[in-house]
Amino acid sequence: MRTDSDSPWLLGGLCLIAVAAAGILHAVYIPRHIPGSFSRALPYLVVGWASYAFVFYALGRLGPLASGMPSMRALDFGLGLFLFSIVVSGLFDAAGLTLTVAPGLHLLPALGLYVGLALAGWGFGARTRAVNRIAAEAERG
Repeated sequence: MRTDSDSPWLLGGLCLIAVAAAGILHAVYIPRHIPGSFSRALPYLVVGWASYAFVFYALGRLGPLASGMPSMRALDFGLGLFLFSIVVSGLFDAAGLTLTVAPGLHLLPALGLYVGLALAGWGFGARTRAVNRIAAEAERG
């Protein structure tokens, strides 16, 4: 059962907008400030990360409808991987291995960060879809 907020056209449109926003931020604005001025790049990073996670949230809402309440493992693992990747990258920086000195070393935490955001967005989207379905069923009877 689909609610109005589960419309594939609405979620697909929002997904495309989020993809465009994440692409523009990551291709145009973030490279202007990293690695030189991290404090100026931080707002662009946060908005870029949020739009990237929103893409997977919308995809999670569009995915197949599971019976019952889906597990929150994807969301939990995704948030854990995101936070762990930030800490590891911070430890590299604290050890003097900054992004300008060792850019390749920061690749693995960066990949972990984006995989974590994708898992968290997907898990939250699937859970939201299940909650909306249960609420709609309860409303009907």
